[in-house]
Amino acid sequence: MKQRIISAMVGLAILIVVMLLYQTIAFNIAISLVSALAVFELLHATGYVKSKLVLSLSLVYAMIVPFFSTMDHRGMQIYVTLGYLILLFACLLAGHQKIQFQEIAISFFISLLVPLALAVVVLLRDRNPHGIFYTLLICEAAWIADSAAYFVGRAFGKHKMAPLISPHKTVEGAIGGVVISAAFFLIFCFVYQQVTETVLSIQWLHALIVGVLTTLIGITGDLTASVIKRQTGIKDFGKIMPGHGGIMDRFDSFLFVAPSLYLLLSFFPIIL
Repeated sequence: MKQRIISAMVGLAILIVVMLLYQTIAFNIAISLVSALAVFELLHATGYVKSKLVLSLSLVYAMIVPFFSTMDHRGMQIYVTLGYLILLFACLLAGHQKIQFQEIAISFFISLLVPLALAVVVLLRDRNPHGIFYTLLICEAAWIADSAAYFVGRAFGKHKMAPLISPHKTVEGAIGGVVISAAFFLIFCFVYQQVTETVLSIQWLHALIVGVLTTLIGITGDLTASVIKRQTGIKDFGKIMPGHGGIMDRFDSFLFVAPSLYLLLSFFPIIL
């Protein structure tokens, strides 16, 4: 527990520094590094990809995706993606005796979707005047709910939620995570409304709906990551965060919450 708390405090300190650099290219770089680490863990740690060349290409592409929104040339994102796909198939042709088509397919799938999901926060920054507000809401829905579910589950958990997927997760923990996360969601909206220099109209019902839905989606993301770990026979995706595991162990919910919140805002705008 002590190691877990220390790692969490270090992670929080890094998050604060990154958020202070939110409006700079350093933020893109931070998302780029997280994307590459997450892709590396999913492709290498799980054993999905064994070719070093394919893995290297996937990591390079994963690092480029968070810069897509900054590319001025029209269609450049498509050209880069097509070029990456061509290189992957070139690897398959050149090393067809060792490289399997499954490696190519999984590499493309993971190295595209994971960075795109993470890069939503860059898109929010560049296209929404309240991007930092929504980015922090994503962090809240992904991480506060996870921590709340952990502690509530330890204290009151009796009924297993998905014993074959994640035996330590409980129904009580999940309910506690949703309730506490939704409460924090509303509290954060109130605080943001008070500290901002302009008068904001917060749609409280929308905030509650988005808070609950993104928290539930985050739980789904966490369970999905657990399925991957069980099917590949690993306990954690990595060891970069002692007590927590790897980057993917911390960002599994985030990958689901970020694009979900972005889409939900189209139907339930929180700020008018």
